[in-house]
Amino acid sequence: MKVFMVRHGESEMNRNGLWAGWLDVSLTEKGREEAVQVGKMLSKINFDKIYVSDLSRAKVTAEIALPTCEYETVFALREVNIGNIAGKPLNSVKNSDKEYVRKGDYRIFGGESQEEFENRVRAFMNTLEGEDCENIAVFSHAGVLRKAVNMVLNIDVPRNKMLCKNCAVAIFEYSDNTWILHSWINLY
Repeated sequence: MKVFMVRHGESEMNRNGLWAGWLDVSLTEKGREEAVQVGKMLSKINFDKIYVSDLSRAKVTAEIALPTCEYETVFALREVNIGNIAGKPLNSVKNSDKEYVRKGDYRIFGGESQEEFENRVRAFMNTLEGEDCENIAVFSHAGVLRKAVNMVLNIDVPRNKMLCKNCAVAIFEYSDNTWILHSWINLY
């Protein structure tokens, strides 16, 4: 089975350099164009199932990329919950709190811990293991893609060492009870 995990197109928050997390924000025109481009890449693939984060930036990306698709929304595919820094500038985190951000621990801001986020993504990946499909598409967020890569490779790649642009595609394969990272594609 192949799983094509796609990050959403550019959102208003991405463009404006703001934290998004669980805020439900729109795509920009550029984000819509990115979705068209990723759709061209995916157009030759027949997907047995499509799963999408319940946040609109991921849903709209899926709807533009695969316009005739029917999909299932999945809460577990949300971006990491960053709590009360959502909507604030990326550089607004105090120096004394930057270590929490570096570790992905947003509890100090009322969000979730790295362990909680990882458990959520891992549970979703575990459900995929039971699917009898050839190809699955997943539309989600950068944090989810990074977390899936870390889980599959069984390493913790620092966030600043993995370039995950809007509409990046991580392709995973699952067979014989083993996940592998097949490809990582940044379209832009």
